[in-house]
Amino acid sequence: MSDIPLKEGLLYFETHQRSISNEWLLLVHGAGGSTRTWKKQIEELGTYYNLLIIDLPGHGENAENSDQFPNYSFLFMADKMWEIIDHLEIPKIHLVGVSLGAIICLQMRHLQPDRILSIIMPGAIVKLNSKLKVLASLSLTFAKIIGYRNFYKLSAGIMLPRKNHKKSRDVFIKESKVLSIREFKKWTGMYYNLNKTLFEFFDSKSSIPHLLIMGSQDHLFLQPAKEYVICHSNATLKVIPNCGHVVSIERAQEFNSICLKFLKSLS
Repeated sequence: MSDIPLKEGLLYFETHQRSISNEWLLLVHGAGGSTRTWKKQIEELGTYYNLLIIDLPGHGENAENSDQFPNYSFLFMADKMWEIIDHLEIPKIHLVGVSLGAIICLQMRHLQPDRILSIIMPGAIVKLNSKLKVLASLSLTFAKIIGYRNFYKLSAGIMLPRKNHKKSRDVFIKESKVLSIREFKKWTGMYYNLNKTLFEFFDSKSSIPHLLIMGSQDHLFLQPAKEYVICHSNATLKVIPNCGHVVSIERAQEFNSICLKFLKSLS
């Protein structure tokens, strides 16, 4: 852990610092996750890199103190990430964001591109297909009808429908139980402008190396990821066979190996 005194108002975070000379990785979980969803990455990635892991507002250790934030946006999330990085006095950093966390990483890139060494996006959400556009636009209304927790379970089932996705599905449903109804409302409310946000990031060019790691069974987001790497010469796509959306949990060892190989190729 860092010796720098904690600053009031920061989100909960953990540091796993191996050496002062090692580069830093920021791990950003998705909606319904927490710092605990990265437990299969801490030992292996932490052998070579210093790790910064943050609970998003309303998640994990931040579940009880998020009333101070009346609403959320991806810009707000990115600002809160940079606030902790600044607090720890980390000059430059690699970003790793899973699922919705990938969008937060792209927003961070938009704010301070000169401080980002690379971006790794497992289960990257870079574009919505027609079905997801409708679901996102109706999300708040639909969630009110069936209940916010039921809406989250339904969404998890849609994204992770197969038997071999059960581990990932169960982890995120379990972690999401700490979210209050108010938190579900704030997070669901972010989906209204999700398509517009993704459209802006999809067309935004960058020289920062990007790696998208997708499961071959990610029926919602694999095709947009393929389109993304065609449009961006700095982006690379790795597809893990017989794997769903949350590759960092379902196929953790393979995911870790792909990350390390990519990161070592940059040095």
